[in-house]
Amino acid sequence: MVAEILAGIALAKSAVSGVKSMINTAKDINEISHHIDDLFKGYDQSRHKVAQKEQGKKGNKEWNKYLTGKFKDDAEQDGISFSDVTAEIIEKKQIEEQMKAMRILLNKRFGPDTWTEIIELRKKRVKEAKKAHERARKVAEANALENKNLLKEVWKWTWQLMTIFGFMMVVWAWLSYASKGKIPWIW
Repeated sequence: MVAEILAGIALAKSAVSGVKSMINTAKDINEISHHIDDLFKGYDQSRHKVAQKEQGKKGNKEWNKYLTGKFKDDAEQDGISFSDVTAEIIEKKQIEEQMKAMRILLNKRFGPDTWTEIIELRKKRVKEAKKAHERARKVAEANALENKNLLKEVWKWTWQLMTIFGFMMVVWAWLSYASKGKIPWIW
């Protein structure tokens, strides 16, 4: 888990350095937009992993072992030792540092409210995407329920028709037997 957090932090750092190198020479925002995307992916990845860690899931054993050795707190309970708390705080600070660096870069180059506009638009689009996903899920559930009900109805009609057909065959056989004295399919 710590490796994934560190990968998220590394992704954010590389995004910031990519934007730093291109921000003044970029002719089009598309030249740096993938770096901004990487920053948000790294941020989301590290934030998700830190949230999992806060819920009690253990992190990378090697990282914990290293910090535990440095702090000599291996007798402490998981989650409250100095090594666990230090790792958690440093991970949060590192990603926040990268987000702040990106904010400063973009605001400096494109105006003071650029970062705020980006964050607000991203939140709006994430919210819209969640709503669209929820609507699609509800439609899929409704379709599945409708298909299930249709299948039940078809099955019910099939059995009813088979029962009626069987009854008609019995009546026909009985009438045939009664009129000729023998069953028609047994000659």
